[in-house]
Amino acid sequence: MKEEKSMEIYHATHRGYLNIGSEEYGFVKIPCAVLEGKKRIISQTGLFAAFKRPRKGEKRQKGLPSIIGAKNLLPFVTEEVKEKCNPIHYYHTNGTHAVGYDAELIPLVCELYLKAKDANATVSSQDKMVVQANILIRSLAKVGITALIDEATGYQYDREKNELQKILSKYILEDFLKWQSRFPRKFYQEVFRLYNWKYDPFSLKRPGCLGTFTNKYVYEQLPPGILDKLKKINPPNLKGQRPRKHHQHLTQEVGLPHLDKHLLKLITVMELSEDIEDFKNNFNKIFKKVYQMSLNFDS
Repeated sequence: MKEEKSMEIYHATHRGYLNIGSEEYGFVKIPCAVLEGKKRIISQTGLFAAFKRPRKGEKRQKGLPSIIGAKNLLPFVTEEVKEKCNPIHYYHTNGTHAVGYDAELIPLVCELYLKAKDANATVSSQDKMVVQANILIRSLAKVGITALIDEATGYQYDREKNELQKILSKYILEDFLKWQSRFPRKFYQEVFRLYNWKYDPFSLKRPGCLGTFTNKYVYEQLPPGILDKLKKINPPNLKGQRPRKHHQHLTQEVGLPHLDKHLLKLITVMELSEDIEDFKNNFNKIFKKVYQMSLNFDS
């Protein structure tokens, strides 16, 4: 009873079933969840289900589930395996109590059986476990257990949303900077030349489609979600005009430097193009897809 009083119980934020296996040998359905703190777990029943074993029998070794408690397997039980075998108590999203294991225990059990097999340490009654371990490890080789659980529970959508928020916070100010010219005059000169429009450097009038051009070839080339966020925090007024320039909402640390760098490359492509159609072809060759920036964010 003393242990139960000090036992930490978590809360699941997402819940689902992981289907894993092969067409040849069949798939198994494993209850899984994501807990607060982002820990991915499988239920105790799910561990046995993964290896097509009934949940029965007493633990042969203290602290280890019976699935790896046989004496011939003990030499292959690492400290990491022992750590992952600690039961995790949690409440489901519906309030019911459940017990599970760290999801990484599945690939670790697979490795344990395969290493034991390679060392000729397994017995005939464990052959089916070895076969299933092979099937599971191949399935997990393509997509890790964490990604599979995130998909099964729906957590991937919240995760993607959170990652997007991190990117947005790096790029965008909820407030805005004082206006100053950001787009070089050369940018406008080249747009007018490509479209064969007459350029007047003393006029502030711009064709309506210039905004569409700028969004497509400039702001859409920033990381996904940036332009949508800019449109949201800088909506058009009743006259259809935005009160500020989008770049006034970009951060000085990340957003504006990325914009400046992109504009330099873009203007070079524009200068090398004969007309708007030639530019579109050149743009697609050089940029192809939306920029993918690999930024390291603090978790």
